[in-house]
Amino acid sequence: LDKIIPADTVLVGEVGLAGEVRSVSQLEKRVTEAKALGFKQIIAPGGSVKRLKKVRKDLRINGVKTVREAFEIVL
Repeated sequence: LDKIIPADTVLVGEVGLAGEVRSVSQLEKRVTEAKALGFKQIIAPGGSVKRLKKVRKDLRINGVKTVREAFEIVL
């Protein structure tokens, strides 16, 4: 699409052949590390986001089911 993903955004997840975004292990650790690296927005699999114990107030965490949903958020 020739669009640039914002520098403060990180995308986490496994992408299936049909474009679905699948859960990943240790999402809470990944979120903590992304925050330490200065990221402000995280886009992750919706099912994993729901299981987060602590949603950090200083981060925007968006859950998505498909790559299309992720593109709608970042572009």
